[in-house]
Amino acid sequence: MNKNINKYSITILLFFAFSLSSYGQSKKLLKAQKDLAETRSLLNSLSKKSSRTYMRYQILVRQINLQEILLENIKTEIDSLDEKIVFNTKKRTEIQKNIKMLKGEYEELIFYAYKTRNTRNKTIFIFSSKTFNQAYRRFVYLQYLTEYLEETTNDLKIKTDSLEYLNESLNIQKSEKLVLKENQTDELINLNESKTFLARILAKLNNQKDKLKEDLRKKEKIAAALRKSIKKSVSSGSSIKKSPLSLKFERKKGKLPFPIKGIIASSFGKHTHSVLKNVKINNDGIEIATSVGAKAKSVHPGIVSQVLKIPGANNAVIVKHGQYYTVYSNLADVYVSKGDNLIKGQEIGIPDSRMLNFQIWYLNKKLNPQKWLR
Repeated sequence: MNKNINKYSITILLFFAFSLSSYGQSKKLLKAQKDLAETRSLLNSLSKKSSRTYMRYQILVRQINLQEILLENIKTEIDSLDEKIVFNTKKRTEIQKNIKMLKGEYEELIFYAYKTRNTRNKTIFIFSSKTFNQAYRRFVYLQYLTEYLEETTNDLKIKTDSLEYLNESLNIQKSEKLVLKENQTDELINLNESKTFLARILAKLNNQKDKLKEDLRKKEKIAAALRKSIKKSVSSGSSIKKSPLSLKFERKKGKLPFPIKGIIASSFGKHTHSVLKNVKINNDGIEIATSVGAKAKSVHPGIVSQVLKIPGANNAVIVKHGQYYTVYSNLADVYVSKGDNLIKGQEIGIPDSRMLNFQIWYLNKKLNPQKWLR
């Protein structure tokens, strides 16, 4: 009896786990939805002023990329649900056949139990068999009739409950697939609208190429001044043994929080300008577009090494973490001073024009922040 109860319990738990694991949106899909919602919110918060046209263009490019990622994830999720629905439908058919067979066996056992309710009937029941195999099977049934009845009852309970869980899982999967298909249709419409909007902004920016080139020259001049100041502030020499603070910072690679809530509008390193196709940009860090009033925060405990005023470009804060340095620039307001001990998440300042430039350096070597942030 205990053996049957354990078998029944384990089977029900397995089917319950299966039904739970067979539906529910994947982490990738949920992340894509979250990232896209944040980007849309940021884009919608921008004014229609011409001074923000390029920023809107950068964010819209990012939004389109996220829309395409979301559509990919929706398709993957739908394909996965289709596989599960096919598998579960086949499994349901198998279980229904097993239930039908078990019910037949159960009815036969009940009939045998009634026919052999006393010793004389048992003897008649065995000797009335048409074949030796049938007589032997009836003899075995009689020997273990009570146990067979109990096992068959438990098996029927297991199969019936399993079928119930499976039907519930199938209904949820089919409902979820329907919702995903509707989302897929909506996102395809949104994507086409975004691309149309992007084409309009691009046409406008193409008429402002001279201004864009002038803005780019100013940014390059500011970047060069900041780079020079950073190299003066940081330690030099590649042969210096890493300090405990450096190793502690290093262990956070890929786990550092974003220095501000927003999206990456311009990535690290050399790449083609998104509008000026014959122009290359070489970013020392990343540019993060953010909402009004958002504050830059320290990504890791450290000491303020420098607070710099860059000619024509607001302020920059350099924070030392052993031989690693994080740099927060294009700050309109600064809340910290040189020598301050910062904790993780401490507010550093507010970026100007809703764009923070963030860099990471090891000694005098610039690193890609995107590999360090989670």
